[in-house]
Amino acid sequence: MFYLRRKITKLAMNDLSNRFSIEKMQASELKEVANILTDAFETNPIYSLIFCKTDLREGLRWLFETDLFLLNRRQILTRIVKEKKSGEIVGTFTLFPPQGMKRTLGDYLRVNLLKFIYRFGISALHRMLYLDSCNKKILQEAIHSKEYYYLSMVVVKKEYRGKGVGSFAIKNCLDELRKTEKNCHLLGLTTQLPENVVFYSHLGFEVISEGEISFKKNRYHNWNMKYVFI
Repeated sequence: MFYLRRKITKLAMNDLSNRFSIEKMQASELKEVANILTDAFETNPIYSLIFCKTDLREGLRWLFETDLFLLNRRQILTRIVKEKKSGEIVGTFTLFPPQGMKRTLGDYLRVNLLKFIYRFGISALHRMLYLDSCNKKILQEAIHSKEYYYLSMVVVKKEYRGKGVGSFAIKNCLDELRKTEKNCHLLGLTTQLPENVVFYSHLGFEVISEGEISFKKNRYHNWNMKYVFI
């Protein structure tokens, strides 16, 4: 039965690889990918703590455009899932290297951080930086290592969900890491959605900690997960 399940899964992955490709995001695709991320994360509870309701979509779009620009400026870390026949971008994910990404003052000047503060307020910037730092700190403590890849901004367009596209993308990511990585064998992620926990668990990820995170008068549930690839 296990052999048959593996064979069926392999056939499904082969079919998906005939329909979809995974490519490095190009600069010309940045705004489109940011829009896909905005649509997907608009209902994520953590972002409603950063931006007020009327500013949420505009704030998210600025945040994702900025993140994608900074993360991919020196090295392309973001991948897109593209339908071969139509060329449509149907999903994306970003993989941080173990050493993380260092940002300079010049980087922030390029994205006009002062304009963000003027539009959304200094408190929104503070909340954004605090929550990002808090989540990464909790994951690092749970994973018991400073050396791990970090999987972030994983999204599949709504109309393509439930068709194996997300699994195809993550399995491709894991296969690439197995081929190229000789030193670090840990992959970590955080999520605030229980359905994501189910999805990643099916792919072999393990929940290493979970709990409520408090921020002023607000609370949200957070899961930390890891995958060991060898």
